[in-house]
Amino acid sequence: MTSFKILLCSIGSGTLLFVGLMFWYDWRASPLTSQEINAYMAKIEAQTQDPGALHDLPALRTFLETDDGEPVYTVNMYNFHQVADYPEGSQFRSSGEEAFERFSKVMIPLMTQRGSHPVFGSNWVDNGSSNWDRIVIIRYRSRRDLVDLFATDAFADASLHKWASLREHERMLVEALHIPDGRFPIFILSILASALAFATGQKLFNRR
Repeated sequence: MTSFKILLCSIGSGTLLFVGLMFWYDWRASPLTSQEINAYMAKIEAQTQDPGALHDLPALRTFLETDDGEPVYTVNMYNFHQVADYPEGSQFRSSGEEAFERFSKVMIPLMTQRGSHPVFGSNWVDNGSSNWDRIVIIRYRSRRDLVDLFATDAFADASLHKWASLREHERMLVEALHIPDGRFPIFILSILASALAFATGQKLFNRR
């Protein structure tokens, strides 16, 4: 009977974890207000990092003003410098791809904190049919999460590495891209958490 109770508690804990993570992952906010947009734009415009994020500010404002609160996907295509093009006097020396990895190490935690993440990434096979070195598709939970990321000093600082790495970059915005996202990994994580809780409970009970 006690083992059954442990099992029920474990399943309940896993279910609560799943529901909580799904609420966080699929959280829908109301569209950005004019006041929020102005505040974010002012914060981004005030960033002094060199080279900084190099935003197209009018296009960014238009993007934010058409917010509907829904997730948005970016399809990013990158062509890297052979040798990263850091500003003169920079302490960094590396290939363009290595510089981009420095940027990614900052970018991915910033995305994860905001319910966002890459859903696909691949290097192009060098068959002469494309000028791109890599394609990455990223799911942002909302435009608010995306601009909140842009407004951080961490992102503006790391953009030094991004722009040093890139010879060319194209980005497309997609709102209804039907591809796997984080729901299945969250479900698996919840099952594993339930199994771990049950196994731990069983060990503690058996020691009594």
